[in-house]
Amino acid sequence: MTQRRGLIISSAQMRAMDIILQQLRKASGVRFIALVSTSGQPITTSPPNEHPDMLSLASLAAGSFAATQQLAGILNEKEFTLLFHEGKESNLHVAQVSPLVLLVLAFGQETQVGKVRLYTGRAVEALAPIFVQAQDQERPGLMDEAYSAQTTEAIEDLFTGQE
Repeated sequence: MTQRRGLIISSAQMRAMDIILQQLRKASGVRFIALVSTSGQPITTSPPNEHPDMLSLASLAAGSFAATQQLAGILNEKEFTLLFHEGKESNLHVAQVSPLVLLVLAFGQETQVGKVRLYTGRAVEALAPIFVQAQDQERPGLMDEAYSAQTTEAIEDLFTGQE
């Protein structure tokens, strides 16, 4: 059985990510940026709460990126590290930050693609060490056995209508 690896992100790491995203947004002129896991879960966004359907955006971007990785394999490439979608009004740029994290940027036609790519590359270089550190952290014991038993009992009581 393979143990699924996840991310444990500290408050300090989250603040560092948010600062990098704000700087990237300001420098590149993009409308919206999100960090999402490759499993499709949102991590953080800039600006916060900008996109009303962030969960769908995150999961679809991750799915699209996963499909792109399969295409890379078919073409005998080790990997493709970015994905770009161009529309009439909006563009979507997805870059890989780490094996578990993607950077998703949405911007309009008024924003230069080259500028987005340049600043995204710099942001990925700044973000990558944060996620290496987050992946390498030891998993602390989140609850002791007594607390876990009490929590399980409380949840069962909620679903059976007892208190």
